Amino acid sequence: MHVLKFTTSLLLFALIFVWANPTKGQIPQIQEELKKLPLFKDSISLVNSLNRLGTLYRTRNADSCFYYGMRAKRTATNIQYRNGQTDADHVIAFALFKKGLYAESLELLSNLLAHYQQLDDTEKIIQVYLDMAEVENKGISDRAKITSLLHKAIQTGRKLKKDSIMSDVYLTYLNRGPALSEDSITYYLTKSTEIASRYNDEPILAHNRLWQADLLVSNGQKEKAWSLVNQCLSDAQRTGNAILEISSLITLFNYEDDPHKKLEHLYQAYEVAQKSGDKYLENYILTLALAVGNYLGDKDEIIKIYVKLEKVMSAEWERSRKFMGDYVRYNVIEQDNKLLAEENARRTMWIVIISFMALISLMTIYVIMLRRSRKAKEQIDALNDTANMQIIAMEEAKHQAVKEEQLRLGQDLHDGLSSSIASIKHQLELLSMDTDDVSLKHKLGRLQTEVATAYETARTKSHEWFSAAEQEEQSFEQQIKLLTDGALPDNRYQKDIQIDDHALFTRQCRYSDRFASHYPGSDYQHHQACESQTCEYSDL
Repeated sequence: MHVLKFTTSLLLFALIFVWANPTKGQIPQIQEELKKLPLFKDSISLVNSLNRLGTLYRTRNADSCFYYGMRAKRTATNIQYRNGQTDADHVIAFALFKKGLYAESLELLSNLLAHYQQLDDTEKIIQVYLDMAEVENKGISDRAKITSLLHKAIQTGRKLKKDSIMSDVYLTYLNRGPALSEDSITYYLTKSTEIASRYNDEPILAHNRLWQADLLVSNGQKEKAWSLVNQCLSDAQRTGNAILEISSLITLFNYEDDPHKKLEHLYQAYEVAQKSGDKYLENYILTLALAVGNYLGDKDEIIKIYVKLEKVMSAEWERSRKFMGDYVRYNVIEQDNKLLAEENARRTMWIVIISFMALISLMTIYVIMLRRSRKAKEQIDALNDTANMQIIAMEEAKHQAVKEEQLRLGQDLHDGLSSSIASIKHQLELLSMDTDDVSLKHKLGRLQTEVATAYETARTKSHEWFSAAEQEEQSFEQQIKLLTDGALPDNRYQKDIQIDDHALFTRQCRYSDRFASHYPGSDYQHHQACESQTCEYSDL
């Protein structure tokens, strides 16, 4: 168990990079993405490619990781691509962690976690939990908090349909979680291996083999463990997986008893780290080599290691200085983004306010115009009603005048001309009776015939004028309907008028009979034919 603990502690640094390595050959992927960059015309596609590059550089070069994250963030902000900004912040958060800015990295990861939870993006939520566990382990080293984050990652992973990331989760739990018994280690290692095998994840399977080698060493099977580690080393060199190669060499360093061979394994790991460009990893390996050199007491070896360390530290300092400049620019971009967001929020608020006021103004104008329109319509309706009443009155006056004129002419013809002709007829009859002259009687007879014809003509014409006057008069029902149609138009009111004109006319005829019987000498003396609803003058 002592050997297992010692080996695990030395592998902690190397395994920081394991879970972030999604495929077994990052260099070809990086080259492929770099070739695509000039071809992108769509800004969203460009942002996504930059974020992929930043993710691929997580395990290789923190400066490149940060560079592509910043570039993606700037482009996504300019086009207001929210998801692109979030993914860029994730890349930047990891770069900050690699550069030792743990508090800043944790703050950014906390914001990302809230955003991914809002989107219900389960896989990215798990990735953030793993990143936060790594930052906590490197910075604060709060074991209870790290274990809590990993438990949350495991619980969240149960919702996944595609659970490929869970092989990383279980492997990270072995490296960062609480001290586990050998049975628990075997359990989580088996689960990780099952998932990695299902998705053919070679890097995870290789690192799981290193864990299996540790278990073999703890059980006294060092030869089998040695063979398994050498197989991992061979696979790493074949696939170009620098992290797996370094982890395998450090594992061999742990298993080796000869200090000189230990140094040989460390120098091999150092060369691989140099090629990967990770100065922090170079510094770590040289620190291990310095401890071995001091153990050997070889001054030349110690001096050689110190020279390399100084060179690495100088390069790291220069890179850190440059990185801090980039970080300052990043903060400026973040501040500009906040100011831009606040300005956009203010503009949006003013647009909403102005739009609301314009809407209120339009509604007010519409209500005023509607009221004026209703008032004007009411005035027009009133004028129309007045005009209709005046027209009705004029029509009534015209009909009354025509009727009175016809009655006057009929009465004048009846009382004047007809009476004179009747008198002439009577005189001719007297003359015819007084004379004995046959010839004169014959002439007087012809005159009587002509006078009778004239009398009948005058009498008939007077009766026609009286009848025409009666026909010109509208019924009482028609007059009422004419009045109501003018005052109460059909398009606004519903009306139902029923009047018995026959009853009214019969009453009028009876009234006329009583009038004639009481005033027999009147010029209007005549008899009524009520049954036929007509009135005629009586013969003189």
